[in-house]
Amino acid sequence: MASIDAPLLMIIDDEFGVRESLKIVFSKDFRLLEADSMEAALPKVTEAKPSVILLDMLMPRTDGLVVLQKIKELHDACELHDACEVIMLTGVNSQQLADKARDFGASDFVGKPFDVVDLRQKVARAFERIAQRTATPTPSN
Repeated sequence: MASIDAPLLMIIDDEFGVRESLKIVFSKDFRLLEADSMEAALPKVTEAKPSVILLDMLMPRTDGLVVLQKIKELHDACELHDACEVIMLTGVNSQQLADKARDFGASDFVGKPFDVVDLRQKVARAFERIAQRTATPTPSN
């Protein structure tokens, strides 16, 4: 289990098995927050302000792109857009879908079933990009 100081990673996926798999993959390195729908996710995003979100592209009641757009609106309203990255997860591996997700503000795109090593690398890169954007500049001598 990750320490209380570990970065916060959120998993939004309607499939319980996927959420459980992702929790196993990331629980040692990150604090985890999960939701199974947009309705469950948005209040948690607002309150907890996760740094990286893994978001399912296709959910029964709401398209993942709609959820992504709502998350981006919340973050823009709270001036948190530099401190959050969203990685889309989908069982439909399509370049057109990946491009559309990036157009909506996703930082990356991962197909299901996901390769654990690849997914961990993409999450690590997302946290690195956030750290670079939010780093306090050091004064020059």
